Amino acid sequence: MYLQIELILKDRRYHRFLWRHVEENKNPGLFEFTRVVFGVNSSPFQAQFVIQKHAEKYKKKFPLAAETVDKSTYMDDSMDSVETEEKAIELYNQLTQLWKKTRMTTRKWISNSKTLMECIPIEARAAKININMENLPTVKTLGVYWEAAKDMFTFSYTLPSEPVTSKRLKTHLKTF
Repeated sequence: MYLQIELILKDRRYHRFLWRHVEENKNPGLFEFTRVVFGVNSSPFQAQFVIQKHAEKYKKKFPLAAETVDKSTYMDDSMDSVETEEKAIELYNQLTQLWKKTRMTTRKWISNSKTLMECIPIEARAAKININMENLPTVKTLGVYWEAAKDMFTFSYTLPSEPVTSKRLKTHLKTF
């Protein structure tokens, strides 16, 4: 996703790097990234900002997709629910078109609607989807598990093996 977002010219100077090919005798060259890169603190913000701006820009043309991007999307992961299969198909079509406008593609689709899944090309579906809707997988996105067959969100948590003390609690809280 990041590599689909172009940096404006004036910001590229902040994304410079030295590169020397295998020849150690030569001075390294100075290069600039032209795209948003992984590992920069602001990259997630930039990506989220770009997709929300596109959703806002195309809100009249793709109202369902714009709402999903605004309320149910983080980065390139969307988790949304609609009331009817017809609306689900329309949402799929709108999201696909909206992402095309951003030069991105939608992937890893999963639904508990057989009708919707039949509309989605195999290569765009989440791995191991049985179109007969038998044994739907549990998928994970953003730390949340969705059990497609039950249409239920779950969480995974491992209880600590040692007793919880205030010292351990403080140590654990520092990680957040």
